[in-house]
Amino acid sequence: MPADAPQCSYCRAQVATVACPACFALAPLSATHCPGCGADLAPRAAATPDGASCPACAKSLAAARIGDLDTRACPACGGLWLDRAVFEQLGASRERQGAVLGALPPLAAPPGGALEPVRYRPCPACGQRMNRVNYAKRSGVVLDVCRDHGLWFDRDELRRVLAFIAGGGLDRAREREIQELKEVRRAAVSFQNHSDAPLDLRPDASGDLWLGAAGLVALVHEVAGFFHRD
Repeated sequence: MPADAPQCSYCRAQVATVACPACFALAPLSATHCPGCGADLAPRAAATPDGASCPACAKSLAAARIGDLDTRACPACGGLWLDRAVFEQLGASRERQGAVLGALPPLAAPPGGALEPVRYRPCPACGQRMNRVNYAKRSGVVLDVCRDHGLWFDRDELRRVLAFIAGGGLDRAREREIQELKEVRRAAVSFQNHSDAPLDLRPDASGDLWLGAAGLVALVHEVAGFFHRD
């Protein structure tokens, strides 16, 4: 894709964009200048304050740079916090994903002993409890997600997510999701053809619908729907 393209020309997927403050044209998050008028695009300020507490161990997070991404890292437990803007930048570029994967520290030894109990951790930006998301539903990597501010990755989880994508796991998950949707639609049509009662296929408004369809092209697959839901 061209660096200033707000949409994929092949599949028409919309990449993460920001509005130009001068002409209000949409520009990719990775752009430094507006493709419409050429105005400088100032980077968005990080939502997480310096010295915020680690969601896992409550130690202070420290600014860290991995590849070309600005993150918050916990020197005690090795976890990483990605602000929403940083996560969107990562999701908009496969090249950036590869650079980050190569810049991550060496793989840690797997922890021994019993599994830790499930905990809903506080967001380091707002303090609210985060949701737990099995990335792409099939990766086996459970992330802590704050809709408004970002994601928490325990040690090695970002590496596992990027390796899952690089190995084609995200594409396979999408194909499986599309196939499941087709099967649901076929079953709905079959039920409608054999029943006189009207079938209500509208989503259940009371359900947990924040895991919507992906609006970005790579890493953002499932969590982007959570971020961009109004």
